[in-house]
Amino acid sequence: MEKRPVDVVVLSDVHLGTYGCRAKELVNYLKSITPNILILNGDIIDGWQFTKRYFPVAHMMVIKEIIQFITNGTRVFYITGNHDEMMRRYTDIQMGNFTLTDKLVLEIDNKMTWIFHGDVFDNTTKGSAKVLAKAGQQRVQSPDPFQQIY
Repeated sequence: MEKRPVDVVVLSDVHLGTYGCRAKELVNYLKSITPNILILNGDIIDGWQFTKRYFPVAHMMVIKEIIQFITNGTRVFYITGNHDEMMRRYTDIQMGNFTLTDKLVLEIDNKMTWIFHGDVFDNTTKGSAKVLAKAGQQRVQSPDPFQQIY
């Protein structure tokens, strides 16, 4: 398959580690492109619902494709979100083509572009309100994402 060159790709709210994640479709898309810059704009891995019991091969394949991009020269920026906030303590780490950050300012087409995850505007996911937000999003999950029970 010939890959399509792309300047910038932004992915957000993938929620790896959850039943509703569309990892297979994402892997197919990632295999079809060669981006110069890949921006992972928060909630790529869902730390709120992550368990060791559910992380299927397709979810690992997403991570594998991202690592391949880094290895092949794509600049990858991982912007933390509210569901992967546990990584915020490592903000501003850079390893080769990979950067972990809370916000990103890039020049795209001679214009400054500010990119961040939307949780910075959501007071329900900060401080003591975070406990209520997590409790409110708890639900019984079935292995079939179309059969979730709320």
